[in-house]
Amino acid sequence: MMDGCSEEGQPVKPETTVGDTASSGKKDPLSDHLGRIIEAVSAKPAKPADNSACLVCHNDFAEEELSLKHEEGGVGCTGCHGPSEDHGGDELNILFPDFLFGRLEIVAFCTNCHKEEEHPKDEVYDLFLKKWSGKYRPNGRMISNNSICTDCHGNHAILAPHQIQFPTE
Repeated sequence: MMDGCSEEGQPVKPETTVGDTASSGKKDPLSDHLGRIIEAVSAKPAKPADNSACLVCHNDFAEEELSLKHEEGGVGCTGCHGPSEDHGGDELNILFPDFLFGRLEIVAFCTNCHKEEEHPKDEVYDLFLKKWSGKYRPNGRMISNNSICTDCHGNHAILAPHQIQFPTE
């Protein structure tokens, strides 16, 4: 069995995603990780986060809106995905980062830092929905009443090499 793969040779998913240990009674490593990140960000970082180690492979995130905004605010890739040291050293791209989030987990994760009362669904939100509802955003996601944070904010997804659009000079 290859490290990071099942006996069938399939990649092994990370042990933790949002909420998967809450009902088991085990200590939730994601909650611990989130607590440390929220505490660090609350201290108002003096400089942007350093994503250089991740951008070696994920260079399409160097200009991605969601990544840039968080980086400027002092929250780097490791702020959401954990140190992911095994993943970072995996040239075969078999190992996942420490934390990944499925579509149904995104809102719960984002609202750990971005409190809903700080981003009320007000007139601006209503105008946005009126303009975009049922239409595709530039990131390829359709907007509806059931949209999640990343449907509107950024294009934060791992793309196949043929889908990556590199900046032209």
